[in-house]
Amino acid sequence: MIKFVLLFLTFIMLVGCGSSSSGEVVEEEALPEPHGKSSIPMLVLLVSYNDIKVSSSESVWGAKLFGKNQHELNHYYIEVSNSNFEFSRAAENDGVADDGIVSVELDKNHPDTDINSVDFAANVYPDLKAALVAVDAEVDFSNYDGDANGYISPDELLLTFIIAGYEDAYAGYHVSKGIWAHQYCMTSAANVPVLDGVGLMDCYNEGNFALFGERHDNTPSRTHDATIGIIAHELGHSAFSLPDLYNTSASTGGIGYFGLMGAGTWSIQNSSEYYGNTPTHFSAWSKLYNGWITPVEGQGYLSLFETSSADYNVLKIPIDSSSYYLLENRNNSGYDKGLYSLTGDFNGGMALWHINESKLTNYYIASNTVNADTNNKGVDLVEAVYGTIDSDGSGGDESALFYYGNVDSFETLVSDVSARGSQMTLNIN
Repeated sequence: MIKFVLLFLTFIMLVGCGSSSSGEVVEEEALPEPHGKSSIPMLVLLVSYNDIKVSSSESVWGAKLFGKNQHELNHYYIEVSNSNFEFSRAAENDGVADDGIVSVELDKNHPDTDINSVDFAANVYPDLKAALVAVDAEVDFSNYDGDANGYISPDELLLTFIIAGYEDAYAGYHVSKGIWAHQYCMTSAANVPVLDGVGLMDCYNEGNFALFGERHDNTPSRTHDATIGIIAHELGHSAFSLPDLYNTSASTGGIGYFGLMGAGTWSIQNSSEYYGNTPTHFSAWSKLYNGWITPVEGQGYLSLFETSSADYNVLKIPIDSSSYYLLENRNNSGYDKGLYSLTGDFNGGMALWHINESKLTNYYIASNTVNADTNNKGVDLVEAVYGTIDSDGSGGDESALFYYGNVDSFETLVSDVSARGSQMTLNIN
């Protein structure tokens, strides 16, 4: 759990997730509406410098980001979306044509700047513009301006930068030639490139980008390519405008390991994995927001199928006009094997989510404060046995879930929750 505390604090410290390094936030009106697209094209730029180069090949990164094998990004998104979404490769002429990956070497040294530095934006963001300008001859950006408004939005083309060097978020602090993964956009017109007649990354026209350090852990004997968890998390922001569901204003845990937009970014399914190799599923609310599920209301004895199943389902219990419960089966299967991170063992159970839509307006989502108030969250895991998610910022444990042998009822609403398994039953009164 020591490693978890360190990694979880990286989330609390994160400045770039939805805000700039100077603390600015994107205006409410700039927030894109959730979409129901089954695919979004993504252009991945591998950015090298004079003093440090990208270590792995375009084919390695192509497999990690577009591949459909276990622990590859598209494999993750296909499972967690119940086969409703995947990223497609952008068309380009660099290297292997149309593999969605382009390589750039900038004639300068790595910016090597802490995200909390006042100089971060000035040192880092011009490099992103320079990288896009460098690949302009290989990509026709105008082809992606689907609404012909003169700007590229993330539902038209996702811009993802893999920066040579190390990932600061993995360490929890700035390391030499490191950069902190984040999603943001350009507030300064000077950093908005206009290529093929369209503007890119413009905050004021729904543009954005996501960037990542290429390597996790800067210790030579332990360094490795970035795992998919943090990439999936930041693309949750960039592609879907999802908010963080950890507490962005304090050291309490938000939803803990029980969702990708919380600490599930760094999950593992066994002690030999690299952190973030098996990120957990999105929470039921995030899937609802993305248009991947349709919760069903009902009474009597009902079934819940595990998140990795083709039969996966979510039940809804209304409370009032702005709040309700969502129920789902978080079993030890698929990417929810990452819930091993809770205590080193995980056997599943029913998650009961309290959803407060008054904290899920565009204001709270755009300002990234959905779960900033521990006592009034937008998305809250109702812990079956009161645990430590809210008291000390831990990732939780499996006693937070409902199941026979732990807690098998909730108030007067739910009773007779079954034993854990791929299919659970319960009675909604």
